[in-house]
Amino acid sequence: MREFISKIGRFCENHVEKIVLVVAGVICVWLFFTRVIFSPNVVSLDDRTFAPGEIDRYIYEQKAQELRAKLAQGGSKNGKTYASRLTGAIDPNDPIIAGVIDRPLPNGFAGLVESPLAFIETVSVPTPSPAAAAKAVAGRRYRLPLIPDVTDVAANHIRAAAYVPLEEVTLQNTYDKVATEPNDIDLVTVEAKFDTAEVYRRFQASFAGVDVLKEEWRDPCLADPIYAAVQLERQQRRADGSWADWQEVPRSRIESNRDLFKVIEQVDELPPGGLEVRLMQFDRQDITMGLLQPESYQIASAEEDWLPPSFHGKYKELQRKVEQEERREQRDQARDSRGDTRQGSTRGGMYGGGMTGGRTRGGMGRTGMTGQDSMYGGGSRGSRGGRSSRGGRYGSQGMAGGDQYGGTGRGRSARRGAAGDGLYGDMGYDMMGAAGDLRRKPSTDEVYFDLSEELIRYDTDLAKRDEPLLFWVFDDTTEPGNTYRYRVRLGLFNPVAGSNQFVERDMDKKDQVILWSRFSEETEPVEIPRRIYLFAKSVQDRTKTATVEVARYALGYWRTENFDVKPGEAIGKEVEPKPDEREKERERARMLAQGGGRISDPRGGLLSPMGGYGGYSGMDPDKANMPEIVDYTTGKVLVDLVQVNDWGDAPNLRPRMYHDMLYTSDGMTIEHMPVSMKNWPADLVRAYSTIQTDTRREPKAFRAFNKGGLRGRGTGGPGMEGYDDMGGYDEMYDMGGGGGLYNY
Repeated sequence: MREFISKIGRFCENHVEKIVLVVAGVICVWLFFTRVIFSPNVVSLDDRTFAPGEIDRYIYEQKAQELRAKLAQGGSKNGKTYASRLTGAIDPNDPIIAGVIDRPLPNGFAGLVESPLAFIETVSVPTPSPAAAAKAVAGRRYRLPLIPDVTDVAANHIRAAAYVPLEEVTLQNTYDKVATEPNDIDLVTVEAKFDTAEVYRRFQASFAGVDVLKEEWRDPCLADPIYAAVQLERQQRRADGSWADWQEVPRSRIESNRDLFKVIEQVDELPPGGLEVRLMQFDRQDITMGLLQPESYQIASAEEDWLPPSFHGKYKELQRKVEQEERREQRDQARDSRGDTRQGSTRGGMYGGGMTGGRTRGGMGRTGMTGQDSMYGGGSRGSRGGRSSRGGRYGSQGMAGGDQYGGTGRGRSARRGAAGDGLYGDMGYDMMGAAGDLRRKPSTDEVYFDLSEELIRYDTDLAKRDEPLLFWVFDDTTEPGNTYRYRVRLGLFNPVAGSNQFVERDMDKKDQVILWSRFSEETEPVEIPRRIYLFAKSVQDRTKTATVEVARYALGYWRTENFDVKPGEAIGKEVEPKPDEREKERERARMLAQGGGRISDPRGGLLSPMGGYGGYSGMDPDKANMPEIVDYTTGKVLVDLVQVNDWGDAPNLRPRMYHDMLYTSDGMTIEHMPVSMKNWPADLVRAYSTIQTDTRREPKAFRAFNKGGLRGRGTGGPGMEGYDDMGGYDEMYDMGGGGGLYNY
């Protein structure tokens, strides 16, 4: 029995919460039926019992009606009917209001509350009915303005690695928020100019000026032009050299307002809300900026950047000069290094080393010992002092000519130090105030400074521009190997579309939402190079094998691989790239120079120069811009190697014998290529030379994603080169709580 009771206790203990819920539920059900459904609260009246909800109805139907009947009978006996002072009429002589209110109250005292000013006589003002007002507006007639022509059209193509979105860009998930990856793009930019001030003058004249037939029809609200669309069309060149039909190009994939900018030309095609909602959506400065000067893809390649066609040529020219300057400095540094090696046999540590005739690189100061270099001063040959060294970090010969700050010491370092060789050399003077020759290094930043003056900003008034506005649009849907040409036009909203407020001449445009300019002239053909080439280099007769070099453009660089192919085999395959040892050494040297000579991190990367000794960059120089797999698949199959005897091209007519490589991609069409470079056609030789030149370039690390966008660049001044990736000069100036680099 005790064990049974203990089991019951354990059961109750384990299920106490369920027991409580059951008990509470039972109590609630009991209360519901006993106190709500069968409530004991009743009222007795006239020998009857009533629930609380029934007693009021009984009194109203029985007692109140009996009382009203008795009052009516009593009033008829006295010859007067009772009238309530609250709602009944009151005579002005009634003692109740005599001496207080001198007018009758037809609705009693309640009427005073409902309408206290009802006794005042009102003057009716005739107002037109909605139908009459609509008729007056519909009676207006406007002459639509002619949209100025689009001029100075130009197009260019850039190929580079860019940050390509991995998901759809929307208003909620913009380009700077979505996941991206570096990938290759072919981006065509078409630019043109448009006279915005002339547009404002024409709209003003048509809707609020001299072109309006009656003065009362003038409406300043209609005279404010709102930009509606930029329409880009292209033609593709066919194989026979003719051009296909014009086709509209969609907006760029990275635009968050891509759906909004879709061209809608007819009133009945507008989304809910009609033209009024459409005008409100587009009548914003940020929408105008995105429509006329949209943001480009963020370019990851360090050797390329996006700029409009009229600025890109200058950018490439300045970039060429920058590269020439870098190569010149590298040659000078190599020459100085060879000179230092010949002059000294001992290279000391940080604080000394090398007594007579020796040289110390990177010392902390000049100790006065014979033949020592220092961090702050140059060395001397013997106690008399000799040619100043280039090794001083902050200067040589009394801190007047150090390389790091563009000093003015003697020797070659002195001749070039003032010309901007060091950290402050761009500004034409050294840190210690020594005068320079005011020569500034070439920099691509001045292109961004020039472009910034063309950009629309939030405070830009397009009606007051003295020069035509530069606008552009992108085509990111091109296919490698094709050639295109483009034309563009610009449209503004028709503010009276969907009405009859047109002069007879423009009545055919009453349902036309957009007023278009004429299409621009066609651009020059834009050729999109192929991303993969194959080159037949040699043949092994004994094994009937061809050596084919396949070139693939991947992550901003051309990459090549040789394949030995026999008839019936596919040309090319996926290959895991192996970096060239010379490129590895160049990349290591470059990153060490950027890191101030810091040693490699044990994990394989370099210590970040921006992060101090604790900052790890996470970048392995062996894998800079190196894809994990390069797809050299060409889709071609080698068919045969045929020996050919013919004559060379004019003017060198000579007999020649070579192999012709036959290959196919579909099994039906046979293509051929001569083996060996000396037998290739001229266009193939040019392509091969270009690719080989590109493969010899030193790969550079990718740029960071600049969330400042186009308008975050180029707002600084001379001497601020190299800070584009920090989100623009404005951001750099403001970082650190409002002061940034200049927060003293």
